[in-house]
Amino acid sequence: MAQSKLSQLHDWLDERTGIKQITHELLDEPIRGGARWAYVFGSLLLLLFGIQVATGIFLNMYYVPSADHAHASVAYIQKAVPGGWLVRGLHHYSASAMVVVAVLHLAQTFLYGAYKNRRELLWVAGVVMLLLILGFSFTGYLLPWDQAAYFGTKVGTSIAGEIPVVGPVQQKIMLGGNDLTTVTLSRFFTVHVFLLPLALAGLVGLHLFLFRKATPAGPYHNRDEKKVDRFFPKQVFKDSVAMLACFIVLVALAKYIPAELGPQADPTSDYLARPPWYFMPLFQLLKYFPGAWAIIPAAVLPAALFGVLFLLPFIDRRPERNPFKRPIATGLLVLVLGGAIGLIFLAKHEDNANPEFSAKLKEQEEEVKAFFSAPFQPQIIGGAAAVVPSATKVAGPVPDPPQAYADHCAICHGDKGEGDPPLLGVASKPQRTKEDLLKIMENSRGYGLKKPMPESFPKISPEDKQLIADWMALLK
Repeated sequence: MAQSKLSQLHDWLDERTGIKQITHELLDEPIRGGARWAYVFGSLLLLLFGIQVATGIFLNMYYVPSADHAHASVAYIQKAVPGGWLVRGLHHYSASAMVVVAVLHLAQTFLYGAYKNRRELLWVAGVVMLLLILGFSFTGYLLPWDQAAYFGTKVGTSIAGEIPVVGPVQQKIMLGGNDLTTVTLSRFFTVHVFLLPLALAGLVGLHLFLFRKATPAGPYHNRDEKKVDRFFPKQVFKDSVAMLACFIVLVALAKYIPAELGPQADPTSDYLARPPWYFMPLFQLLKYFPGAWAIIPAAVLPAALFGVLFLLPFIDRRPERNPFKRPIATGLLVLVLGGAIGLIFLAKHEDNANPEFSAKLKEQEEEVKAFFSAPFQPQIIGGAAAVVPSATKVAGPVPDPPQAYADHCAICHGDKGEGDPPLLGVASKPQRTKEDLLKIMENSRGYGLKKPMPESFPKISPEDKQLIADWMALLK
């Protein structure tokens, strides 16, 4: 009787929605070569995108996109909202997981040669989706407005500004000016919450349409060519297991390694900046290409990489799909992925091997742990919450600088520190010493300054550098 009622309800819905045809299209898709674990990446990306949307909606109920209140609102979510730590952790880790899974999906498609035989547009749509996912991660990284987010984004926008001709204009558009302010945060928030989700949702729909139009490519070999499975139940089972395992890992990470949140951003601090992990290869390459050569890692290599990816199905027209019979293509994939991973580990190793950097990074980690473990404190409006320095807040007249500053520094920093970047308030934090200022002058790029010191700067004598540091220490 119950079954009859359910059948009647199903028929009733089908008459009004065509649900039987929809179900047939979704579940009865033929898979040449049979169901495989290698095909789960697409479903994993849909799961991760869904988690991003669901958790993002929850976070937006509390988040305030302004430099004065963004950090406090994120701290409130993390420390005071019931379950906020879990939602934020899922959002944080699923963002990184999307980058990893998207790269793996693209690599698997490349290895299987699945971009061939009328699948060119399908591949191009996938490459654009990877760019949008990177944009998601980059724009979302700034939103907590803590030290790591602020200075990491500064490094990322500085890399974008290294591109000749369009770089400075592009950087100004991203920042909404010359530095990170509430305008920057508002722009990143708008792009992250409105523009990118709409663009990615549209591309997901287009990707699925093109996938159904082209049909699955099947395995790269011919031994299972006659074997055909339907999407349901075998592939659905594999996808479901992979999605469940992924979700469990995300929950475990959110619980046992919570998404970090450090102290509120202080633009005047000497924070040792490092970009997000997915931009670490570019950051490391910049060390090997100083000055005008910075264009190579900042623009030439990324443009060449994505240019090749976009044109790949139009360049490689051979029918051969077996990766073992395409040694050059397979070798290039291993080189690119292995090189990127190697550069990330090399950057970490160099930081750990440098006593100055390792000590500073360890100090910053301790500050993050101390803030993270402290109970939530409501924000005091107009008091401790002010984070953006202003020349009007400098107490007393600005003292005259030494002659060495006028000769070497004023051209960028202004006659009395009011230039770009400004020095007013650079020594406002009590824990910053003159030695810290000297270290920044010695290795400005290592500290992630938006505009590193010119190559001629190290020629200044130690005595003159000491005079400049003494003067900067007076700019409270």
